[in-house]
Amino acid sequence: MQNEQAIADRLSEKFEFLKDHITVQREKRIFTGFLGREDFEAVISYLHGEMGFSRAHHVVGTDEGEDLGFIFLLSNADGIILALKEKAPKSNPKIKSMTALYPCLELHERELVDLFGAQVEGLPEGPTYPLPDGWPKGSYPMRKDWNPKYFDKETMTYNPPSENSEKETVSKQ
Repeated sequence: MQNEQAIADRLSEKFEFLKDHITVQREKRIFTGFLGREDFEAVISYLHGEMGFSRAHHVVGTDEGEDLGFIFLLSNADGIILALKEKAPKSNPKIKSMTALYPCLELHERELVDLFGAQVEGLPEGPTYPLPDGWPKGSYPMRKDWNPKYFDKETMTYNPPSENSEKETVSKQ
């Protein structure tokens, strides 16, 4: 794990904000804490350009309550995987596309748009993925507040009860 710790140390030296937010989990695994957009973009550019993390494998979306999380899984020639995390508020879930550095992430970023409602700036034009045509706009099935019982497959509509109807139901009980 000397290589992993050396990578974590180098990143912490270059980016002061990573000092308490980077961990060597085990052999060949390094994780960061969630970073804001500017910090994330600086670190991922450095990893790609200066540290040899030239492969991207996946982007995982998460619902973190008030924020959306995005975990980019990158690796170097030694097979060390670094999980670089970014977050954006649900109220303004904008992140920058990383397809300029890692073209293979295009479909993964489309998933973030369809499934989580992320706004991926710079994502090349293309079809929605993986949701079918006609999926209701503004309905993001991987968010914690999305409930499949309110989705009508026949009409392809999402009809959760309004806050007022929920309050009326509670007061009647």
